[in-house]
Amino acid sequence: MLYPPPQLRLLLVVAALLLLGLAVREWRAGFPEQAERLESFDREEPVPPLAPPPPPSAREPRPRRWAASPRPADEPGQPSDPVPPDPRPLDLNQASVEQIARLPGIGPALAGRILEERERRGRFDSPETLRQILGLGPKKLAALRDLITVGE
Repeated sequence: MLYPPPQLRLLLVVAALLLLGLAVREWRAGFPEQAERLESFDREEPVPPLAPPPPPSAREPRPRRWAASPRPADEPGQPSDPVPPDPRPLDLNQASVEQIARLPGIGPALAGRILEERERRGRFDSPETLRQILGLGPKKLAALRDLITVGE
């Protein structure tokens, strides 16, 4: 005998599992509707969306725990008028931290890293060079592609 009995049993078990896997694959290919029906048993049903909240006039006023003074509109924390977006693409080789931070998905920290990279390496050759900056991945770069440019 080439194999001792324990090894032979192990080989038979492995072969049986392999054949069982092939049989299941063939059954799923032959009966896709039944396979999908079996797989749907352990899925959770989608939760229906919640009803929209009632308008503020229909709600009962809640008692306030602390009496806070109303904030004036010209306070530095609250901008009075939002800045309208500029239709022209932003030139990354000339923009300031504040201008870069106004881009969607870019905060002050990421804008600072973009400026540090510009100071360290010089001008950007293309928007693709932003991929080297930590925190700026392919999805964010794709969202910014129409909003940025690199000047000559």
